Amino acid sequence: MQAWNEFIDFSEYLKTTMSGYCGSPSVEVVDQHTNYYYASEKTDLAHISIIDMRESKKMWMMHVACYSKSEYPMPIYGFDVICGARKVTGCFHDMSPTTSGNYSKASEDFKANVAPFIPKRTRDLPPWAKEIFSDHMVVAGATDDVTEIKNLVHMGKENLHAWFKELEDKTPLQSDHARIVDYSHNRAKYCKNQLENTNSKNVMVSLGLEEDYVNQFKKRQFPY
Repeated sequence: MQAWNEFIDFSEYLKTTMSGYCGSPSVEVVDQHTNYYYASEKTDLAHISIIDMRESKKMWMMHVACYSKSEYPMPIYGFDVICGARKVTGCFHDMSPTTSGNYSKASEDFKANVAPFIPKRTRDLPPWAKEIFSDHMVVAGATDDVTEIKNLVHMGKENLHAWFKELEDKTPLQSDHARIVDYSHNRAKYCKNQLENTNSKNVMVSLGLEEDYVNQFKKRQFPY
């Protein structure tokens, strides 16, 4: 099995699911970098970024993030992977908190879904990441284990479904201004810290994308 095949199939699942909840995406293609941007009444942005360098660099990279609108506060769904034909270099998956002490069923489902997973290799998180990710974040280092790769994809699917299902059932916060402000503040904190991720930018440049383009793209990827 080629490692990237599982995640390419996952990207098709993501597109189908997001289209089902949000409608057709806006699609942007620059060289081998393709972006799918989805939005709906309750979804501010559901985004899939794919860099397909299988032919030239033997690498495939995907970033996924889902942000709700402030009237429907939700954790931020995130899934990142970079892989070659034979192994996954790194995979990161989280339901990142955006509210202070407010219950989210998607977050509880996420904890339950990821609890049994123990990666064979982990990766240390930098300070910016520790500021925004949950205590239950999945961090998988280099792996070529088929079962582990399939588990990563399975968790990504289950948790995406839980995120959209909870959002679909939410009613708007019309008068709770404090919770809306709290969500907006924590989402901004998440995006600002993500923009400190120089490693992601460096990988994109190493794969052949122009640095100026990458810097501008990152601001669209993490809006606040």
